[in-house]
Amino acid sequence: MAFEAVDACFGTPHISSDDLAALNEATIGKRDCVMKWGDDFKAVMTNANTCLVGTGVGMVGGKRFWNQAAVSLTVHGGTQGQKRNDLVVARYAKTSAGIESINPVVIKGTPVAGTPDDPATTANDFKLWRIPLDGINAGDPVRLFEPVPPLAECGEVGTWSATVTGGEGTIDVTCVNHVGVARVNAWPRGGSGSWAGDRLSNIELDERVRPKMDYTVPAWSANRTGEGDVVLKVNTDGTFAWQAQGGSQADEPLYGVLVWAY
Repeated sequence: MAFEAVDACFGTPHISSDDLAALNEATIGKRDCVMKWGDDFKAVMTNANTCLVGTGVGMVGGKRFWNQAAVSLTVHGGTQGQKRNDLVVARYAKTSAGIESINPVVIKGTPVAGTPDDPATTANDFKLWRIPLDGINAGDPVRLFEPVPPLAECGEVGTWSATVTGGEGTIDVTCVNHVGVARVNAWPRGGSGSWAGDRLSNIELDERVRPKMDYTVPAWSANRTGEGDVVLKVNTDGTFAWQAQGGSQADEPLYGVLVWAY
């Protein structure tokens, strides 16, 4: 069948899990993901042998699943003097009778004296968390996914405006459709040393619009002649800063535009 009306009445049952998986993948844009809901499967170690995974909604291979209440998973004890990485995955399975399931599974890694590798996974495993073990001690779980925001947030605009810390001027920030723009008109007065620098303002971006890496652009000033360079920065922690790059510095206003993806 070339075309099939999935959301339509045929008079007989006709919608399969593969139909829904294809439509889910087309809508979300990913086959394997965690969607923002509940605790986003937050994982905490309640003791060295128990990992508590919170509520959440996700997909494996386009098949949606959810966890409505926190679930405890057993982590095998570590080995004294060795390190190990375990993985918490959401595992899709299908029986010969066609019965499907998605369940949380802890995959035990291999203990080594040096730096451990993650254990092998299958195509039906969606990695959620890494649990690092050092000897008999289990560290904090490390998240291996980025939650997919709901459609309501895709075009959402965030704006911030503040005066410059320790000086004069303003910084105005606009974030929309995964692009952030900061317009800086500042006289920081944070020092004239060759490598002086400071935060530009008290703005701290929401996590959802922070850059994945630090972005830096050169600053400019109409009166800066012969002085060393200065850059403007937006950092992964959501803060803005300026930083002299060596050479003699004058107490002059700085201007610039920072653009980043989030």
